[in-house]
Amino acid sequence: MKHYTFRTLINNLHLWLGIASGIVLFIVCFTGSILAFETELILLFDSNDNYSEQTNEKLPLKDIVTAFEQNDTIVKEFIFYGEANRNYQFTLLTKQQFEASNGKPVRGKSVVINPYTGKEVHAIGKTKEVLHTVEQLHRYLLLDKKWGRPIVGVSTIIFVFLCLSGLLLWFPKKLKNFRKKKAWKQGFTIKTKANWKRLNYDIHNTFGFYALLPLLLMGLSGVLWSFTWYYNGLEMVLGDKLGKSRFEKTIPLGRDYTNQDPATIDFTTLLAKTDSILSYSNFATRVTLPLSANESVMIRKISGDFLAYNASDKLQFNPYSNELISATFFKDESFGSKIAGLIRGIHVGNFAGFITKFIYFICCLIATSLPITGTLIWINKMKKK
Repeated sequence: MKHYTFRTLINNLHLWLGIASGIVLFIVCFTGSILAFETELILLFDSNDNYSEQTNEKLPLKDIVTAFEQNDTIVKEFIFYGEANRNYQFTLLTKQQFEASNGKPVRGKSVVINPYTGKEVHAIGKTKEVLHTVEQLHRYLLLDKKWGRPIVGVSTIIFVFLCLSGLLLWFPKKLKNFRKKKAWKQGFTIKTKANWKRLNYDIHNTFGFYALLPLLLMGLSGVLWSFTWYYNGLEMVLGDKLGKSRFEKTIPLGRDYTNQDPATIDFTTLLAKTDSILSYSNFATRVTLPLSANESVMIRKISGDFLAYNASDKLQFNPYSNELISATFFKDESFGSKIAGLIRGIHVGNFAGFITKFIYFICCLIATSLPITGTLIWINKMKKK
Protein backbone atom coordinates (compact mmCIF):
# COMPACT_ATOMS: atom_id res chain seq x y z
CA MET A 1 0.00 0.00 0.00
CA LYS A 2 1.39 3.40 -1.03
CA HIS A 3 1.86 6.10 1.59
CA TYR A 4 -0.12 9.31 1.16
CA THR A 5 2.80 11.73 1.05
CA PHE A 6 2.98 15.52 1.13
CA ARG A 7 3.90 15.46 -2.56
CA THR A 8 0.74 13.44 -3.26
CA LEU A 9 -1.34 16.01 -1.39
CA ILE A 10 0.21 18.86 -3.39
CA ASN A 11 -0.31 16.92 -6.62
CA ASN A 12 -4.00 16.33 -5.85
CA LEU A 13 -4.59 19.97 -4.88
CA HIS A 14 -2.77 21.10 -8.03
CA LEU A 15 -4.93 18.80 -10.13
CA TRP A 16 -8.38 19.49 -8.73
CA LEU A 17 -7.96 23.22 -8.16
CA GLY A 18 -6.59 23.45 -11.71
CA ILE A 19 -9.62 21.64 -13.11
CA ALA A 20 -12.04 23.75 -11.02
CA SER A 21 -10.54 27.05 -12.18
CA GLY A 22 -9.38 25.99 -15.64
CA ILE A 23 -12.04 27.68 -17.78
CA VAL A 24 -11.80 30.99 -15.91
CA LEU A 25 -7.99 30.96 -16.00
CA PHE A 26 -7.99 30.15 -19.71
CA ILE A 27 -10.22 33.19 -20.39
CA VAL A 28 -8.24 35.50 -18.10
CA CYS A 29 -4.85 34.44 -19.50
CA PHE A 30 -6.00 34.52 -23.13
CA THR A 31 -7.46 38.02 -22.78
CA GLY A 32 -4.34 39.05 -20.86
CA SER A 33 -2.23 37.99 -23.84
CA ILE A 34 -4.25 40.31 -26.06
CA LEU A 35 -4.15 43.20 -23.57
CA ALA A 36 -0.36 42.95 -23.25
CA PHE A 37 -0.16 44.99 -26.46
CA GLU A 38 -3.32 47.04 -25.92
CA THR A 39 -1.63 50.40 -26.52
CA GLU A 40 0.24 49.18 -29.60
CA LEU A 41 -2.92 47.69 -31.12
CA ILE A 42 -4.84 50.95 -30.60
CA LEU A 43 -2.04 53.04 -32.11
CA LEU A 44 -1.73 50.65 -35.06
CA PHE A 45 -5.37 50.12 -36.01
CA ASP A 46 -6.70 53.51 -34.88
CA SER A 47 -3.74 55.51 -36.16
CA ASN A 48 -5.96 58.33 -37.50
CA ASP A 49 -7.16 58.94 -33.96
CA ASN A 50 -3.66 59.13 -32.52
CA TYR A 51 -1.42 60.63 -35.21
CA SER A 52 -1.79 63.70 -37.42
CA GLU A 53 -0.12 64.51 -40.70
CA GLN A 54 2.43 67.30 -40.44
CA THR A 55 0.99 70.27 -42.29
CA ASN A 56 3.23 72.92 -40.72
CA GLU A 57 5.17 73.50 -37.51
CA LYS A 58 3.50 72.43 -34.28
CA LEU A 59 1.53 75.21 -32.63
CA PRO A 60 3.03 76.63 -29.44
CA LEU A 61 1.42 74.99 -26.41
CA LYS A 62 0.65 78.45 -25.08
CA ASP A 63 -1.54 79.17 -28.12
CA ILE A 64 -3.53 75.93 -27.71
CA VAL A 65 -4.10 76.55 -24.00
CA THR A 66 -5.09 80.18 -24.61
CA ALA A 67 -7.61 79.13 -27.28
CA PHE A 68 -9.34 76.84 -24.80
CA GLU A 69 -9.37 79.45 -22.05
CA GLN A 70 -10.98 82.01 -24.37
CA ASN A 71 -13.92 79.60 -24.71
CA ASP A 72 -14.52 79.53 -20.94
CA THR A 73 -12.71 76.20 -20.64
CA ILE A 74 -10.07 75.43 -18.01
CA VAL A 75 -7.11 73.28 -19.05
CA LYS A 76 -6.35 70.95 -16.16
CA GLU A 77 -3.39 69.17 -17.79
CA PHE A 78 -2.04 67.87 -21.06
CA ILE A 79 0.28 65.11 -22.28
CA PHE A 80 2.65 65.15 -25.21
CA TYR A 81 4.66 62.17 -26.43
CA GLY A 82 8.11 61.58 -27.85
CA GLU A 83 6.77 60.03 -31.05
CA ALA A 84 6.70 62.19 -34.16
CA ASN A 85 3.23 63.36 -35.21
CA ARG A 86 1.57 61.91 -32.09
CA ASN A 87 -1.47 63.90 -31.02
CA TYR A 88 -1.68 65.70 -27.69
CA GLN A 89 -4.07 64.60 -24.97
CA PHE A 90 -5.75 67.40 -23.00
CA THR A 91 -7.91 67.18 -19.89
CA LEU A 92 -10.46 70.00 -19.74
CA LEU A 93 -12.84 71.38 -17.14
CA THR A 94 -15.76 73.72 -17.56
CA LYS A 95 -15.89 76.69 -15.20
CA GLN A 96 -19.11 75.28 -13.77
CA GLN A 97 -17.36 71.98 -12.94
CA PHE A 98 -14.47 73.78 -11.29
CA GLU A 99 -16.68 76.08 -9.21
CA ALA A 100 -18.90 73.17 -8.12
CA SER A 101 -15.88 71.09 -7.03
CA ASN A 102 -15.08 73.31 -4.02
CA GLY A 103 -11.40 72.42 -4.33
CA LYS A 104 -11.98 68.67 -4.57
CA PRO A 105 -10.34 66.67 -7.41
CA VAL A 106 -12.31 66.68 -10.67
CA ARG A 107 -11.59 64.26 -13.51
CA GLY A 108 -12.58 66.47 -16.39
CA LYS A 109 -13.04 65.60 -20.04
CA SER A 110 -10.22 64.03 -22.04
CA VAL A 111 -9.83 65.25 -25.62
CA VAL A 112 -7.29 64.52 -28.35
CA ILE A 113 -5.73 67.55 -30.05
CA ASN A 114 -3.97 67.84 -33.39
CA PRO A 115 -0.62 69.53 -32.53
CA TYR A 116 -0.44 71.30 -35.92
CA THR A 117 -3.93 72.84 -35.97
CA GLY A 118 -4.96 72.87 -32.31
CA LYS A 119 -8.28 71.29 -33.30
CA GLU A 120 -9.94 68.40 -31.50
CA VAL A 121 -9.57 64.99 -33.17
CA HIS A 122 -12.82 63.05 -32.97
CA ALA A 123 -12.23 59.31 -32.61
CA ILE A 124 -13.54 57.10 -35.39
CA GLY A 125 -11.60 53.89 -34.70
CA LYS A 126 -13.22 50.91 -32.98
CA THR A 127 -10.12 49.14 -31.64
CA LYS A 128 -10.21 50.91 -28.28
CA GLU A 129 -13.87 49.99 -27.86
CA VAL A 130 -13.22 46.33 -28.73
CA LEU A 131 -10.26 46.12 -26.35
CA HIS A 132 -12.34 47.71 -23.60
CA THR A 133 -14.73 44.76 -23.96
CA VAL A 134 -11.76 42.38 -23.83
CA GLU A 135 -10.64 44.11 -20.63
CA GLN A 136 -14.09 43.67 -19.09
CA LEU A 137 -13.93 39.97 -19.97
CA HIS A 138 -10.47 39.81 -18.39
CA ARG A 139 -11.47 41.55 -15.17
CA TYR A 140 -14.95 40.23 -14.45
CA LEU A 141 -15.95 37.86 -17.30
CA LEU A 142 -18.54 40.35 -18.66
CA LEU A 143 -20.67 39.49 -15.63
CA ASP A 144 -22.09 41.82 -13.02
CA LYS A 145 -19.01 43.17 -11.21
CA LYS A 146 -20.51 42.02 -7.92
CA TRP A 147 -20.05 38.41 -9.07
CA GLY A 148 -17.45 38.61 -11.80
CA ARG A 149 -14.70 40.25 -9.77
CA PRO A 150 -14.76 37.72 -6.89
CA ILE A 151 -14.83 34.81 -9.36
CA VAL A 152 -11.78 36.17 -11.18
CA GLY A 153 -10.14 37.07 -7.86
CA VAL A 154 -10.54 33.62 -6.32
CA SER A 155 -9.39 32.01 -9.57
CA THR A 156 -6.31 34.28 -9.53
CA ILE A 157 -5.49 33.23 -5.96
CA ILE A 158 -5.80 29.62 -7.10
CA PHE A 159 -3.53 30.49 -10.04
CA VAL A 160 -0.83 31.71 -7.63
CA PHE A 161 -1.16 28.46 -5.67
CA LEU A 162 -0.92 26.44 -8.90
CA CYS A 163 2.31 28.27 -9.78
CA LEU A 164 3.85 27.49 -6.39
CA SER A 165 2.57 23.92 -6.21
CA GLY A 166 3.72 23.38 -9.79
CA LEU A 167 7.21 24.47 -8.76
CA LEU A 168 7.21 21.90 -5.92
CA LEU A 169 6.09 19.17 -8.33
CA TRP A 170 8.74 20.28 -10.84
CA PHE A 171 11.53 19.38 -8.40
CA PRO A 172 12.85 15.79 -8.49
CA LYS A 173 10.66 13.37 -6.54
CA LYS A 174 13.38 11.98 -4.26
CA LEU A 175 15.90 13.94 -2.24
CA LYS A 176 18.67 11.53 -3.21
CA ASN A 177 18.19 12.59 -6.85
CA PHE A 178 18.85 16.27 -6.16
CA ARG A 179 22.55 15.85 -6.94
CA LYS A 180 21.95 13.97 -10.19
CA LYS A 181 21.96 16.03 -13.39
CA LYS A 182 19.66 13.53 -15.09
CA ALA A 183 16.93 14.13 -12.50
CA TRP A 184 16.99 17.88 -13.23
CA LYS A 185 17.39 17.67 -16.99
CA GLN A 186 13.80 16.67 -17.70
CA GLY A 187 12.58 19.80 -15.92
CA PHE A 188 14.58 22.06 -18.22
CA THR A 189 14.15 20.35 -21.58
CA ILE A 190 11.40 19.15 -23.89
CA LYS A 191 11.70 15.76 -25.59
CA THR A 192 10.59 16.79 -29.06
CA LYS A 193 10.97 13.25 -30.43
CA ALA A 194 8.80 11.65 -27.74
CA ASN A 195 5.13 10.68 -28.24
CA TRP A 196 2.49 13.37 -27.98
CA LYS A 197 1.61 12.48 -24.37
CA ARG A 198 5.17 12.99 -23.21
CA LEU A 199 5.50 16.11 -25.34
CA ASN A 200 2.33 17.54 -23.78
CA TYR A 201 3.67 16.77 -20.28
CA ASP A 202 7.01 18.44 -21.04
CA ILE A 203 5.30 21.54 -22.45
CA HIS A 204 3.21 21.86 -19.27
CA ASN A 205 6.11 21.15 -16.91
CA THR A 206 9.02 22.92 -18.61
CA PHE A 207 7.29 25.95 -20.11
CA GLY A 208 5.43 26.44 -16.84
CA PHE A 209 8.77 26.56 -15.00
CA TYR A 210 10.35 29.09 -17.37
CA ALA A 211 7.30 31.37 -17.15
CA LEU A 212 6.97 31.03 -13.36
CA LEU A 213 8.31 34.39 -12.15
CA PRO A 214 6.29 36.63 -14.55
CA LEU A 215 3.18 34.52 -13.88
CA LEU A 216 3.57 34.98 -10.13
CA LEU A 217 3.97 38.74 -10.59
CA MET A 218 0.84 38.82 -12.77
CA GLY A 219 -1.15 36.79 -10.27
CA LEU A 220 -0.03 38.54 -7.08
CA SER A 221 -0.67 41.97 -8.60
CA GLY A 222 -3.90 40.95 -10.34
CA VAL A 223 -5.77 40.07 -7.14
CA LEU A 224 -5.89 43.73 -6.08
CA TRP A 225 -8.42 44.52 -8.84
CA SER A 226 -10.86 42.03 -7.28
CA PHE A 227 -10.64 42.50 -3.52
CA THR A 228 -10.54 45.75 -1.52
CA TRP A 229 -8.97 43.98 1.47
CA TYR A 230 -6.06 42.86 -0.68
CA TYR A 231 -5.68 46.35 -2.18
CA ASN A 232 -5.62 48.00 1.25
CA GLY A 233 -3.33 45.31 2.68
CA LEU A 234 -0.82 45.72 -0.15
CA GLU A 235 -0.76 49.50 0.38
CA MET A 236 -0.06 48.87 4.06
CA VAL A 237 2.77 46.45 3.30
CA LEU A 238 4.38 48.72 0.68
CA GLY A 239 3.87 51.86 2.75
CA ASP A 240 2.49 53.93 -0.13
CA LYS A 241 -0.56 54.36 -2.33
CA LEU A 242 -0.89 52.02 -5.31
CA GLY A 243 -0.76 53.79 -8.67
CA LYS A 244 0.11 56.90 -6.71
CA SER A 245 0.60 59.09 -9.79
CA ARG A 246 -3.20 59.45 -9.77
CA PHE A 247 -2.97 61.30 -6.46
CA GLU A 248 -0.08 63.61 -7.32
CA LYS A 249 -0.98 67.28 -7.54
CA THR A 250 0.42 70.77 -7.68
CA ILE A 251 1.77 72.27 -4.46
CA PRO A 252 1.39 75.66 -2.69
CA LEU A 253 3.92 78.30 -3.74
CA GLY A 254 4.72 79.49 -0.23
CA ARG A 255 3.60 83.08 -0.77
CA ASP A 256 0.35 84.80 -1.70
CA TYR A 257 -0.07 85.79 -5.36
CA THR A 258 -3.83 86.36 -5.14
CA ASN A 259 -3.59 90.12 -5.72
CA GLN A 260 -1.26 89.79 -8.70
CA ASP A 261 -2.23 89.32 -12.32
CA PRO A 262 -2.65 85.63 -13.26
CA ALA A 263 0.63 83.99 -14.24
CA THR A 264 1.33 83.68 -17.94
CA ILE A 265 2.93 80.26 -18.05
CA ASP A 266 6.06 80.11 -20.20
CA PHE A 267 5.84 76.51 -21.40
CA THR A 268 8.92 76.83 -23.60
CA THR A 269 11.13 77.83 -20.67
CA LEU A 270 9.64 75.32 -18.23
CA LEU A 271 9.95 72.41 -20.66
CA ALA A 272 13.52 73.43 -21.54
CA LYS A 273 14.37 73.41 -17.83
CA THR A 274 12.67 70.04 -17.46
CA ASP A 275 14.75 68.56 -20.29
CA SER A 276 17.95 69.98 -18.80
CA ILE A 277 17.20 68.37 -15.43
CA LEU A 278 15.67 65.17 -16.86
CA SER A 279 17.98 64.74 -19.83
CA TYR A 280 16.73 61.33 -20.98
CA SER A 281 14.55 60.89 -24.06
CA ASN A 282 10.85 61.62 -23.73
CA PHE A 283 8.33 58.79 -23.78
CA ALA A 284 5.58 60.97 -22.33
CA THR A 285 5.48 64.30 -20.51
CA ARG A 286 2.44 65.37 -18.49
CA VAL A 287 2.01 69.04 -17.58
CA THR A 288 -0.50 69.81 -14.80
CA LEU A 289 -1.56 73.46 -14.58
CA PRO A 290 -2.43 75.42 -11.42
CA LEU A 291 -6.14 75.85 -10.74
CA SER A 292 -5.56 78.75 -8.35
CA ALA A 293 -3.19 81.69 -8.12
CA ASN A 294 -0.98 80.15 -5.42
CA GLU A 295 -0.24 76.75 -6.97
CA SER A 296 2.73 75.37 -8.87
CA VAL A 297 3.00 73.94 -12.36
CA MET A 298 3.72 70.20 -12.08
CA ILE A 299 5.66 68.45 -14.86
CA ARG A 300 6.10 64.68 -14.89
CA LYS A 301 8.30 62.98 -17.45
CA ILE A 302 8.66 59.28 -18.31
CA SER A 303 11.86 58.11 -19.95
CA GLY A 304 11.82 56.60 -23.42
CA ASP A 305 15.28 55.05 -22.96
CA PHE A 306 15.83 51.29 -23.36
CA LEU A 307 14.70 49.29 -20.30
CA ALA A 308 13.79 52.48 -18.43
CA TYR A 309 11.14 52.11 -15.75
CA ASN A 310 7.64 53.15 -16.79
CA ALA A 311 7.50 55.70 -13.99
CA SER A 312 7.81 59.45 -13.95
CA ASP A 313 10.14 61.93 -12.30
CA LYS A 314 8.27 64.94 -10.97
CA LEU A 315 9.21 68.63 -11.02
CA GLN A 316 7.25 71.52 -9.51
CA PHE A 317 7.79 75.07 -10.84
CA ASN A 318 6.70 78.53 -9.75
CA PRO A 319 4.65 79.78 -12.76
CA TYR A 320 5.47 83.43 -11.97
CA SER A 321 9.26 83.11 -11.83
CA ASN A 322 9.84 79.75 -13.61
CA GLU A 323 11.85 78.75 -10.55
CA LEU A 324 12.13 75.06 -9.66
CA ILE A 325 10.66 74.63 -6.17
CA SER A 326 10.53 70.83 -5.83
CA ALA A 327 11.99 67.75 -7.55
CA THR A 328 11.10 64.12 -6.89
CA PHE A 329 13.06 61.41 -8.66
CA PHE A 330 11.82 57.84 -8.98
CA LYS A 331 15.31 56.40 -8.36
CA ASP A 332 15.40 57.98 -4.89
CA GLU A 333 12.13 56.47 -3.68
CA SER A 334 11.97 53.52 -1.28
CA PHE A 335 11.58 50.00 -2.64
CA GLY A 336 7.96 49.84 -1.46
CA SER A 337 7.13 53.18 -3.10
CA LYS A 338 8.69 52.03 -6.37
CA ILE A 339 6.59 48.86 -6.39
CA ALA A 340 3.46 50.89 -5.53
CA GLY A 341 4.14 53.30 -8.38
CA LEU A 342 4.82 50.51 -10.87
CA ILE A 343 2.02 48.18 -9.74
CA ARG A 344 -0.04 48.37 -12.93
CA GLY A 345 3.09 47.97 -15.05
CA ILE A 346 4.07 44.94 -12.97
CA HIS A 347 0.70 43.41 -13.77
CA VAL A 348 0.58 44.16 -17.51
CA GLY A 349 4.33 43.86 -18.12
CA ASN A 350 5.35 47.32 -19.33
CA PHE A 351 7.18 48.29 -16.13
CA ALA A 352 10.51 48.37 -18.01
CA GLY A 353 9.40 49.02 -21.56
CA PHE A 354 8.83 46.81 -24.59
CA ILE A 355 11.20 43.99 -23.58
CA THR A 356 9.36 43.16 -20.34
CA LYS A 357 6.04 43.57 -22.14
CA PHE A 358 7.10 41.01 -24.78
CA ILE A 359 8.30 38.58 -22.09
CA TYR A 360 4.92 38.91 -20.35
CA PHE A 361 3.13 38.30 -23.63
CA ILE A 362 5.00 35.01 -24.19
CA CYS A 363 4.46 33.95 -20.57
CA CYS A 364 0.76 34.79 -20.80
CA LEU A 365 0.45 32.58 -23.88
CA ILE A 366 2.13 29.80 -21.90
CA ALA A 367 -0.32 30.39 -19.04
CA THR A 368 -3.20 30.13 -21.52
CA SER A 369 -1.93 26.70 -22.57
CA LEU A 370 -1.51 25.34 -19.03
CA PRO A 371 -5.20 24.52 -18.35
CA ILE A 372 -5.30 22.66 -21.68
CA THR A 373 -2.06 20.69 -21.27
CA GLY A 374 -2.88 20.02 -17.60
CA THR A 375 -6.32 18.62 -18.46
CA LEU A 376 -4.77 16.37 -21.12
CA ILE A 377 -2.27 15.04 -18.57
CA TRP A 378 -5.15 14.20 -16.23
CA ILE A 379 -7.16 12.49 -19.01
CA ASN A 380 -4.16 10.40 -20.04
CA LYS A 381 -3.63 9.29 -16.43
CA MET A 382 -7.31 8.38 -16.11
CA LYS A 383 -7.06 6.21 -19.23
CA LYS A 384 -4.17 4.28 -17.68
CA LYS A 385 -6.31 3.43 -14.67
